[in-house]
Amino acid sequence: MKYIVSTFLVLALLAGCTATQKEPAAQKTETHKKTVWTAKAELFMEYDEPKQGNKTMFLLHLTDLRDFKPVSEGTLTLTFRPETGEAVIVKIDKPERPGIFKTDVTFNQPGAYTMTASLRGKTFSDEIIVPDIDVIGKEGKHDEAHHEETAGGDISFLKEQQWTIDFMAGLPAKQQVFSSFIATGEVIPAANAEATLSAPLSGTLSLSKQLPYIGKKVVKDELLAVIDPPISQQGGLGSLTASYAEAKNRVVLAQNEHERAKRLYEAKAVPKRRLEEAELSLESAKAAFEPLERSVQEMKQGVSGNKVILKAPFSGTVVELFTANGKAIEAGQPVLRLINTSTVWLKANVPATEIGSLGNLDKASFTIPGVEGEMKPSRLVTVNDVVDPKTRTVPVIFEVGNSAGRLKVGMFADVSIRTGHAENALTLPEEAFFEDEGRFFVFIQAQGEAFERREVKTGIRGSGLVQVLSGVKEDERVVLRGGYYVKLASLSSRMPDAHAGHGH
Repeated sequence: MKYIVSTFLVLALLAGCTATQKEPAAQKTETHKKTVWTAKAELFMEYDEPKQGNKTMFLLHLTDLRDFKPVSEGTLTLTFRPETGEAVIVKIDKPERPGIFKTDVTFNQPGAYTMTASLRGKTFSDEIIVPDIDVIGKEGKHDEAHHEETAGGDISFLKEQQWTIDFMAGLPAKQQVFSSFIATGEVIPAANAEATLSAPLSGTLSLSKQLPYIGKKVVKDELLAVIDPPISQQGGLGSLTASYAEAKNRVVLAQNEHERAKRLYEAKAVPKRRLEEAELSLESAKAAFEPLERSVQEMKQGVSGNKVILKAPFSGTVVELFTANGKAIEAGQPVLRLINTSTVWLKANVPATEIGSLGNLDKASFTIPGVEGEMKPSRLVTVNDVVDPKTRTVPVIFEVGNSAGRLKVGMFADVSIRTGHAENALTLPEEAFFEDEGRFFVFIQAQGEAFERREVKTGIRGSGLVQVLSGVKEDERVVLRGGYYVKLASLSSRMPDAHAGHGH
């Protein structure tokens, strides 16, 4: 009997539950979300479905697009204008907290309204128009056609999260973009703009003419050093003169012997071998005499009395000294190094793998650490035909004007070399792109807090920009900075239920 009563009670409870489940559930209020952008601000607004005669709570998020931070001060006036009838005006004196304005609005008549949000603050003012706010009648029916709204995007990233990071979203830009790569470079002296002055003869650097200091600017033909003759004539001017005279005599003797052999050979008095030996002797004597003759001619221009003088072959800067006044110096020993830096060369080490993509080598620019601004070469000088076996690079030389002296020989540079370009291309900054298994994607901001991961096809890259060939439209807002955090949000959460409301 006890078992029968218990069974009856269980069945009664189940029947009660079933009856309860059949009762109509309370109707959920639809939450609407709208986002409007102006040139200065972004308004993201949430509100329950407005009903005639009832209070409707409006939650508005205002972002200053100058820095993508919340609008923290000002008075916000909301004007709701119906197609016919009187407007509803609500004034919010200040934000409830930075970026967030909150108010209740009561609509006395149903229909479609257009809202104008006028913000007036000390540092920021703007006017934002939001169309299609539909108010339903008391019977729960729309007097006008209802505008369905879709938030778009399945990634939730709240305004409170955006405001606390370095975040930025914007439209793609149409502009000219150049593809390029970066090569390491070095500033070097131009050809014929560097000279090491050496002692033509042995002697002593005279104390009567002080050597120029390092960094001194000199002009062409300026006297730089004087070499006094050595005590011993060995290696000096006397030795050069003696060697010159001896070599000259050998040439004269060899020439006389050659003429004599030629006459005898023509008279058939000697064999041809004798003439050939005389010709070889004459050529050998001339070969030994010619450099000595050049040295003597040069010495005549650089000798004052019995002293040798060194002059600047061109205008430039003394960059190195190898000796000092009063020291003995041997023939051929360097005295100083001179460089003309009014024009320098930029040697770019182009990776061998990039040589095939070089289309416009004359289109290049470079930056140097410590030197402000981007600079451009004046012309392309040469492209080497040999790959360096150690670095696997090909030297490419550019000429750079340096009249202001900003560039110093030995400076390292980052050289950007163009390989192609596209006109009127849809572009985004490199920071906006993410790579996944060889494919690229960006994050689209569909609404204020709703984002979408979108795969894109890219084209030319250069100067921090990437051409977008497909996947993004001109009027779609893309996350330009802070995309990494949106990516984390996409991995950790999905878009919350629209009916769950906003957690403020």
